[in-house]
Amino acid sequence: DLWPFEFTSKNLPEGMGIFASFSPGVLEVLFNELFGLETLSYLLSDSPDLVEAASEKVGELIYGAYKKIIGLDNLVGFFQGDDMGFKTATLVSPDILRKYVLPWHKRFAKLAHDNGLLYILHSCGYCDSIMEDLIEDVRIDAKHSFEDAIMPVAEFKRKYGNRISVLGGVDVGKLSQLKEKELRCYVRDILDKCMPGGGYALGSGNSITNYIPVENYLIMLDEGTKWGV
Repeated sequence: DLWPFEFTSKNLPEGMGIFASFSPGVLEVLFNELFGLETLSYLLSDSPDLVEAASEKVGELIYGAYKKIIGLDNLVGFFQGDDMGFKTATLVSPDILRKYVLPWHKRFAKLAHDNGLLYILHSCGYCDSIMEDLIEDVRIDAKHSFEDAIMPVAEFKRKYGNRISVLGGVDVGKLSQLKEKELRCYVRDILDKCMPGGGYALGSGNSITNYIPVENYLIMLDEGTKWGV
């Protein structure tokens, strides 16, 4: 049902666009909705054909949903989430991701690009081992989801910011806990390091949670408004 997208498109403020997202990504559906991570790990060894069939079905459903929304007024891209990592590595081996997951992201990205749209990936965790795949093969336009304990956004921007755009990066823990003075300095430091050269958009490292104080969220926006003025 595309009604929510159609309604949003008709009622958007001038100058705004829509990034469509229908579902968690292929890996997330496999380990969250279908099997669980432990069972998935066993199946990768004991029944890889089942994992392949499941990943194909999930990918086809997501791809079909994206195809339906092509042509929507004010659509500017796809924003696909797929949490592929944890604090120190990917949740499954890079080779497993290359076999079952990344080919689908490549198809989603190609569909977007063939229709003049952007493809943004949200993926939590340490994904450095597959970043070359994501940039050179999948061809993501931008990456979201950063946590200071994994890789601060400024470090990511330094490593990859000349090849893809970088979104967010204000650590959710700090956004929820720092006092005003410390938070302003922290956000300003991110802007000072990430804004030069372009290709950066200020925002939180992950979702805006219900425990982030509203005033802290507004401080982040205020620092973004003031930067460079």
